[in-house]
Amino acid sequence: MIKAKTFRPIIGIVPDYKDGCPGAYSTRNYYALRANYVEMVNKAGGAAVILTYDYDLIDSYLESLDGLMVVGGYFDIHPKRYGVDEIHPAVKLNDIRENFEHELGLRAIKTQVPLLGICNGMQLINVLHGGKVIQHIPDEEKYMDHEQSHFEGFNDYKTGYHDVEIAKDSRLFDIVGEEKIKTNSSHHQAAKMAGEGLKVVAQASDGVIEAVEKPNHPFCLGVQWHPEFEVGDADRKIFEAFVEAAAKYKNRN
Repeated sequence: MIKAKTFRPIIGIVPDYKDGCPGAYSTRNYYALRANYVEMVNKAGGAAVILTYDYDLIDSYLESLDGLMVVGGYFDIHPKRYGVDEIHPAVKLNDIRENFEHELGLRAIKTQVPLLGICNGMQLINVLHGGKVIQHIPDEEKYMDHEQSHFEGFNDYKTGYHDVEIAKDSRLFDIVGEEKIKTNSSHHQAAKMAGEGLKVVAQASDGVIEAVEKPNHPFCLGVQWHPEFEVGDADRKIFEAFVEAAAKYKNRN
């Protein structure tokens, strides 16, 4: 007896964009993506694919994908995106990646495609909804240092760095089943306020926003930490819930 094929939901991931230079992977410009992003999606039951920066393909991408994941990167969203003229000296820009992600995100938000944003991806979701950004956390003396690699013993990102408190009346709580989890941390910026239609659903003990979600969307979640390192069960559950939502989206018709 021939078994029926099981088609996994297709999850698109936006890679980073790097300028080529001597001593790097290539002297020509190239795409880059850490393997653990892909591994976590596939382990959760999805089928990860990497999206190239082709604006003419955005609509085709969104017609074909069952889920979209926007990941972290060593860059910041341009302050003009949230109505600020001044650029903090610590801000690092990557216009090529940011411009593509912004356009892709704009069109994705208009659909009901499941969307998971990680670190930079959370900031993108927030800014696309009119949210504001703290450009450099260390300037705000009331917050802790959110870059754990600054401290001995925490630079592998597989070690939990600080607690995150999760709102009980949230989809994120339904996913992880815990009011407090331990997460890693690697960011110098944070959401200053949630955008329109978004709900703050997790915060660090110092008050920094750690997760936002869109209540009237099948799955639109942004987390400030890096669950791809699977610090605990909550990280695995986030990927599983995302892929499950993508599977439902795949079978919507």
